[in-house]
Amino acid sequence: MTKLQHRLLLLSLPLLAACSALPPAPGADIDDPSMADTPPVSGPVTAAPEQNEIESPAPDIVYGNFTREQLETALLSEFGGMRGYLPQAADDYYDLAMATGDTGIIRRAVEFASATGDNEALLQLAELWLQQEPDALEPHLIVGYEFLEQALYVRAMPHLDQVLTLGGSVDFTAMSARTFSLNNRQRGIIANELESMLTRHPDEATLYYALAQIYDQSSDTAGARAMLDAATERFGANPRTALIEAQLLQNAGQAQAAEALLGEAVAQYPRHRLLRYSYAQILVQNDKLREAAVHFTELLRLAPGDLETLYSLALINLELEEYDLAEEQLRTLLDAGHRTHEANFYLAAILESREQLADALYHYQQIGPRSNAFLSAQRQIMRLFVALEQYPEATAWRQQRSNENSDLGPVMPALHAEALINADDTERAAAVLDEALKQYPDNIDLLFARTLLSEQQDNMQQAEQDLRHIIRLEPDNARALNHLGYALTVRTERYEEALSLIQRAIEITPDDPAIIDSLGWVQYKLGRLDEALNNLQMAYAAFPDAEVAAHLGEVLWAMDRRDQALEIWREALNRQPDSEHVLETMNRLVPSE
Repeated sequence: MTKLQHRLLLLSLPLLAACSALPPAPGADIDDPSMADTPPVSGPVTAAPEQNEIESPAPDIVYGNFTREQLETALLSEFGGMRGYLPQAADDYYDLAMATGDTGIIRRAVEFASATGDNEALLQLAELWLQQEPDALEPHLIVGYEFLEQALYVRAMPHLDQVLTLGGSVDFTAMSARTFSLNNRQRGIIANELESMLTRHPDEATLYYALAQIYDQSSDTAGARAMLDAATERFGANPRTALIEAQLLQNAGQAQAAEALLGEAVAQYPRHRLLRYSYAQILVQNDKLREAAVHFTELLRLAPGDLETLYSLALINLELEEYDLAEEQLRTLLDAGHRTHEANFYLAAILESREQLADALYHYQQIGPRSNAFLSAQRQIMRLFVALEQYPEATAWRQQRSNENSDLGPVMPALHAEALINADDTERAAAVLDEALKQYPDNIDLLFARTLLSEQQDNMQQAEQDLRHIIRLEPDNARALNHLGYALTVRTERYEEALSLIQRAIEITPDDPAIIDSLGWVQYKLGRLDEALNNLQMAYAAFPDAEVAAHLGEVLWAMDRRDQALEIWREALNRQPDSEHVLETMNRLVPSE
């Protein structure tokens, strides 16, 4: 029997008592067997008829305020819950609660709705409960938090206010943790409601904390600081005030001060896990990975079963190139079934770095389609199949994934071809792309992939054909316009045609440095040196790439500004010493000594 089933069994004992016509005594817990007496069954009791006596129809027996059918439904629901049939039991209890309005049934229905995660039913049941018991604390709490879940903050406020009035407790930072995405006007409305509530409940510490956070989110640093100071003066310094103060410092751009504050707080409250976790996070942000690893390790010592902390530590060890440690931690995550997609991905990367390609391939293959790493994993899978020269397996894998998900139909051959192209196996890559384009003749990604392959094979005719097909399909495809314009510039002398295409591309995306570079280069080919220099300088400032440096230096060289050209080229070679573009340009233009 599971823990949940055991709990349901215990809770079923006082059921009939809770469902009686008599309400429980004030303050009594109807789910506690010691607080409930089983009531007698009401209704007429008759003697057995004589053998020859004509029986009259028996009257309906009424069990408290319930019919026999309703009681049977309740009992069957209990038995269903004990046997693990929670959704059906929850539905039955919901219907019974709505039909009877009995608070005992409503309470039980709330428990089942909570167990099954049916938030809509939970909200409706709590509202029904409030109709019966307007001053009951629990339904106000349920309704308040359900409205918070739905981001209906203003509607949540009266219920949370009533919880405090009835002597309950609310953590209002659950609200302020969600309001960062709102605009200042919306946050202002919420802040006004919380300020009003604070006047009625000045001893509720989390109201101060929530207001400090909301003020900070609205860039009201002074208001946030004043509210935090008021909380500290009233309730004293504690881990929560340290966390909020660190947040204020970090949002003000004082990351080092926030780190120092959290470090002191961790020393003062060494067993406070949220403090230590926040400190470890800010150490990561400040690029102090080894110190962060120490604190994540301590967090694991405090809570050995915290798999999310283990995952964070594994990623840090990956960054630190502590691959043996990271592998052990990733395998632990896999054994526990936690973050399996990510664990498989990073474990595969470790194995691949050790040239254990078959093992790496296996782990990439375990990553499912619901993972954000799925497409990246497919790229790695195709690359490893090619590296292992497992060509039939690559084809089979590609086709299997495409059969499972039609959206992957054109994607998988594109990834397969990319892997083959990167391995300089252009013949197989061409066959893959040609076959795929017969099935998906208008797929942009496949057409671009074949364009790149055609250029690598110096087949300008096929490249131009595919690029023009893309432009027919998408006349505003700036990438295709620029690519064709640049190809015509460097592979032909059709410069005016190239200029027209590139100008169309730059009208669509005027700030793209790659297109600005293309424009400058075709202007250079046309002899328009001043325009070329202006555009290439602009492109290089936005994107100091080696190819742009080669172009800019060549224009400067042509304008007899050779010292500047050499400076640009040397700067590019410092960043990328093996740049073919810069080396070819210098070999062609700079006289050998």
